[in-house]
Amino acid sequence: MVFIKIANDIANDLDFIIRNGIEQLIEDMKKAPKFDSSNPNCNEKNDYFNNANNICQFSLWKLRLYDLSERYYAMLLMQIKEYEKNNNTNFNKGMVYANLGVSQATQGKIDEGFANILKAIIEDEPCHKTNPSQTIFATPLYTQFENRIIDHILKHSQLYQTEETRTINKAFISTLISSLDTNSHILLISLIEKIRRNLDVFIDKDNRFTRLQIFLCLQDLCLSIENALKTKNTLRGTIKELLDVLFSNASGRPRLWKPIFDSNYGFTSSYNASQFESNLVEILKIGDNKARRLLICCAVRNFSSHNLDVGIDYVFKNIELIFDNILSSIFFLHDEGSI
Repeated sequence: MVFIKIANDIANDLDFIIRNGIEQLIEDMKKAPKFDSSNPNCNEKNDYFNNANNICQFSLWKLRLYDLSERYYAMLLMQIKEYEKNNNTNFNKGMVYANLGVSQATQGKIDEGFANILKAIIEDEPCHKTNPSQTIFATPLYTQFENRIIDHILKHSQLYQTEETRTINKAFISTLISSLDTNSHILLISLIEKIRRNLDVFIDKDNRFTRLQIFLCLQDLCLSIENALKTKNTLRGTIKELLDVLFSNASGRPRLWKPIFDSNYGFTSSYNASQFESNLVEILKIGDNKARRLLICCAVRNFSSHNLDVGIDYVFKNIELIFDNILSSIFFLHDEGSI
């Protein structure tokens, strides 16, 4: 009976907060001018939403009730769209999408959350052009979330630091991330967060479902490296083709590792799970750190997940080492100015 009473109290409180927020939102929308994306008033773009936002921030959000905050912002977003449609007007919804996205991502709803964060960036693009500091990536709302992911990346940077006798700190990782284009930024952060969450589950209790989720995320992480290389350098092709151009003899970049990479590239093609395992065994024996890391990226990227047997213990006993090598590839390519 106690739990039923608590549940009823929460439901009643949430209903009151949402009704109060909607009433405040409608009142403020009536007074707000139409948002003109061709001539945006960026200083006032959130005025219609600030009061309704504060209702949530000082109640549900302050208590870290992110699931209830998500419901609140989803309801307000629906109200805004309905008001726009009925009144032939337009509001900047960047802050709404941002709050909704971060409340989702904080709960582990990574795909939905980052989709809404991307919508926030698109919505605010007219203001970013005149004032880059207005981007969601620079707001405390988002950075408090991203900082936790940066801490996780730092935790897995030890391999690179040891092998390269190089110190990596949070400032280095922040610079790396902020140097990426918007899509690459979101891809990297969202994938690292998904890998972090799945690794926690895997370490707590090894299971086949989580094994598959981790591997698919690692494949996507390798594809995100490929995408970042293409975008940064305005090139096309696979990782191998991109590296051939970026580390050619004419590039001027150090490339002592490249012949080793090229001579062992055959290990990145696997037609079944058993071959994939044996190829990884051979790649992990390679003494050149740079060649080994990038070969692991290519091997994971090239392998068809349809052929994956999550029962192959060797791959998953070394899954964190594979992850650390892929991250080390990112650090190396950033150090070389390629991403």
